[in-house]
Amino acid sequence: MDSSEFSYLNIEFIFLGDRPDAAEVVRTALADRRLLGFVGGSVERELSTEVSAQVATVSPARDAVLYRVDAKGKLREGSRVTKLVHELKNSTQADFVLLDGEEIDGPTPDEDVLGDYGPTTELIHGRKLKGSEVVVAAGLENNVLTLWNHGTGLMAMAAESVFTSGIARSNRPFVSLTRNGNTLSALVTGTGTRREFFPRTVRYYVDLERSVIIEPEADSPAAERLTELDASLLGWDEQDDATLAEFITDPVKLDEARQLVKSAGSLKNLKRFVTLLGFDARSVDYLTGKPLPENIRVIATGGPVKTIKAALAEHEREARGLEKLLYRGGWSPRALIASSLAVLGSGALTHLALNKCNRLSGIPKPLRNLLMIAWYADGVYYLGKGILGAVKARGK
Repeated sequence: MDSSEFSYLNIEFIFLGDRPDAAEVVRTALADRRLLGFVGGSVERELSTEVSAQVATVSPARDAVLYRVDAKGKLREGSRVTKLVHELKNSTQADFVLLDGEEIDGPTPDEDVLGDYGPTTELIHGRKLKGSEVVVAAGLENNVLTLWNHGTGLMAMAAESVFTSGIARSNRPFVSLTRNGNTLSALVTGTGTRREFFPRTVRYYVDLERSVIIEPEADSPAAERLTELDASLLGWDEQDDATLAEFITDPVKLDEARQLVKSAGSLKNLKRFVTLLGFDARSVDYLTGKPLPENIRVIATGGPVKTIKAALAEHEREARGLEKLLYRGGWSPRALIASSLAVLGSGALTHLALNKCNRLSGIPKPLRNLLMIAWYADGVYYLGKGILGAVKARGK
């Protein structure tokens, strides 16, 4: 058979209710018919269980002919898709069978019938990553972030998805690891250029329960076609190779990374991929159930006020050097009083300069007034906080 005719179909089996054995039932039914391809792990939803299979076909037609593998690993023509899928529906007792997303015997079931998918856990990790950026990227919807510093940069686990594309260039590169059931993915975001609206990324995807329908004899035509199918499903192309080369400059590591993304996925390979890109592989361990360290901090976001307040608190935590002067909440009462008097004194001098200096006359008056109001308000607020703290300390 001409390899140019090679294609595949995505067949999705849906069982209403909880079916822990769904993946094995589907794999057995496909293996009994000697089909060529892969079966993913069971995906649990609120009201149903899904299993997806990618099966090789001779041609890309709707009612294509499926490949069948004989005992010696040679490829034969099997049944046509429509006939075989009806047989598979009966033998597996699936409630729905979808071919490339469409039900074969009627309307495609909607979310009300199937229920929502289980929760997705996300972990973001980067050497330059900042908590304030992660809080802002979490958006204004209700979210819970768990953050900790690990020695190799910040790690942040989010209950809901985070808009990672909005994280600033100065905090890249970083890796975003997500898990939903038995599937894991690593999305690496590079530094990119200022002109790029969306930064460049590479993704590595792993289904921990994915299995081969039948394992063909080594070096047989079926084994070669299975490798071709696997590469097609991974979807890695020349652009991804070029982007990966931007992220990894060491030629030996680059070659290893390219081998990983074009081979069967596993948890071990995912951790190695993360390591080759300069990240801590323990981030994968935390995503897959390793107990979190003791130095975590939990931040709740939701709505503009709560989210902005949380972001400012993280920004204050991250402040270094002169930047700390903007955040004096943790200072002693004496230091607060002294610094506030200095702020008010410098504000008075600045106010005088704005009114008297001809070079500064071009600044619009409303802008000057706004600047001075903020300046004085900062000084008065921390002066009052310092005096109150001193009174409380003396009372004790």
